[in-house]
Amino acid sequence: MDPLAQLKDIHTPQGVDWWPLAWGWWVAALLVVVLLCGLVYRIVRHIRFNRARREAIALHKNLSVDAHYPAKANQLLKRVTLHYFDAGYSAAAYGSAWQHLLLNCLADKHQAKAKPGLEALCQSPYQPAAPDSEQLSEMHQAVSLWLQQARLKHVPESVSTAEVNHNV
Repeated sequence: MDPLAQLKDIHTPQGVDWWPLAWGWWVAALLVVVLLCGLVYRIVRHIRFNRARREAIALHKNLSVDAHYPAKANQLLKRVTLHYFDAGYSAAAYGSAWQHLLLNCLADKHQAKAKPGLEALCQSPYQPAAPDSEQLSEMHQAVSLWLQQARLKHVPESVSTAEVNHNV
């Protein structure tokens, strides 16, 4: 008898099943879930953090630019800074200290653009005459720029305590 006739066919191995997953895939899946949760958390935190800014921008759009605009705009900016910064830090500031605080919240590239309007806004309560329409327009643009571009996550360079106490 032929020895080759006694051989049986070669059995092919079963296909590799994708389930259960290897531990490396579980680690990768867990890492993706953790990253997604972290991303969602940061987005929600960012939205909540900027809620006061969005409300202030909406209120500012509704302010009429008239003789009472400087007082209303100052009040709005005070409310925003009180929300984001320490009350003793921003509530006591007015005049040049208030202007310094507002300007230091802006990036350097925006400070030059906003400085004339913020200066006029901060000095307007001490002026004998109401501001003219050009000054009001300048103030309005500066406040709009400040509300949109202010860096509110970090407290700006501190106004010295002596300067704040001098103004109080």
